[in-house]
Amino acid sequence: MDQSTANKKPSGESWRNEPVQPKQKALLEFLKMPLPPTRGGAHNFIKAVFESPAGYAHQKVWKVARYQLHPDLYAPKLKKKLPVPKSPSLLGFLFKTALLLAVIFYIKNRYSEPAVSPSSTQEPIVTTPTVAVKHDPPPPAPKPKPASDIISLQNTDGRTVQARILALTKTTVLIRREDGQTFDLPLDQLTDDSKDRIDEYRTAKRTGLLK
Repeated sequence: MDQSTANKKPSGESWRNEPVQPKQKALLEFLKMPLPPTRGGAHNFIKAVFESPAGYAHQKVWKVARYQLHPDLYAPKLKKKLPVPKSPSLLGFLFKTALLLAVIFYIKNRYSEPAVSPSSTQEPIVTTPTVAVKHDPPPPAPKPKPASDIISLQNTDGRTVQARILALTKTTVLIRREDGQTFDLPLDQLTDDSKDRIDEYRTAKRTGLLK
């Protein structure tokens, strides 16, 4: 169960008769569930939804949307500051400098060419003129088409729905219709055209081209 939807419970079962908590109320309104008067009733509703087959998808969407819908209840998480590296000491700086100079001196002596005496015979160096070959630039790659999170889906029975995609899994898609109702659709019950639209949405979201 989402830990943000319930506060720490006192011992025993007396907490169930307490009034519904603000975070429980916010989550039930997001799920469009009935709002019970007691904390125990809200706990049972939320538990039933999150333990359903689509419970993981609901929790994933809620964890993102709660900061925008209820900033008074859910403050954004603060990013941890990276520790400031300590400034190197003078002794360490001198040691690193001496080590670097020693490496440079070794490489210079190891790979330097021996001097050539004037009496040695050198063959003339013949250079072959290079011919510049003009290469045509490759054609620009086609840009992926931007996609919208509001698409039209049709199942194999011929029924069509215009809805907004909230979350995707390997087997289902969580959508919200224009009337505000949210529910899951199994992907194997959609037509091939609808599956192609979902694949375009998935690609656009991964590449940052989602409208």
